Amino acid sequence: MPLLVDTLNVLHVTGVLPPELAGPEPADLAAWIERSRYRRQKVSLVCDGQKPSQQSFSRDSLVTLIWTGSQKADDRIAALLESSSHPRQHIVVSSDRAVQKTAARKGAKVISSAAFLEHLVSDLRRTPIAHTPNRNVKLDEESVQKWLETFGLTGAKKPKGKK
Repeated sequence: MPLLVDTLNVLHVTGVLPPELAGPEPADLAAWIERSRYRRQKVSLVCDGQKPSQQSFSRDSLVTLIWTGSQKADDRIAALLESSSHPRQHIVVSSDRAVQKTAARKGAKVISSAAFLEHLVSDLRRTPIAHTPNRNVKLDEESVQKWLETFGLTGAKKPKGKK
């Protein structure tokens, strides 16, 4: 089910996020979604205002940021539901009663902003960030040989520039 997220409404919820996650930006929210139960769903983060100059997302992400310019996010969400051929298949995330009422009228499922954040926090606690190994570690010749021996690679070529 595609999600339509009233982004600023979600980002302004208080009392749900732990201190280390407080003060998120839309890009943070997108990263959390990519590590959550919603990662395999198409997600549109509908944001009031103009797109910031710097914005980066994974190319494989199903999360899209929609900046509304002068239009309100509430109106854009309503328009997206109106233009959908299957509005009942959408989940709308917002605690704004007008947005919830519009979504319900179209048959979309509604999740409150606080409940959505609780889902994300719960999922983040279960799936820690995978750290990318640092492949630029410089080892001296003795350390290289020790590791080669440890892994049974004694016949391996020595690194370039080494004698």
